[in-house]
Amino acid sequence: MSRNLGEKAAIEEVILELTDGSLHKAEATLIHKVLHDTNWNLNQAARELDIPRGSLYSKMKKHNIKKPALSNKPSCVK
Repeated sequence: MSRNLGEKAAIEEVILELTDGSLHKAEATLIHKVLHDTNWNLNQAARELDIPRGSLYSKMKKHNIKKPALSNKPSCVK
């Protein structure tokens, strides 16, 4: 993983408990967190995770991670 992600994790002290099947869940949680932190910028997220962008796509598919849909509601109503 990149140094930047390691620093973030150290600062936030992310703790993952390992139980049956938790490695799968831990990977999904980390990917989702990095995507959120990078505002769903897949290139930047892949760099943060230190994996090729194609691998990120594969892992997103494996974990059924999809970018949240934008709300159709207007930000302000006149």
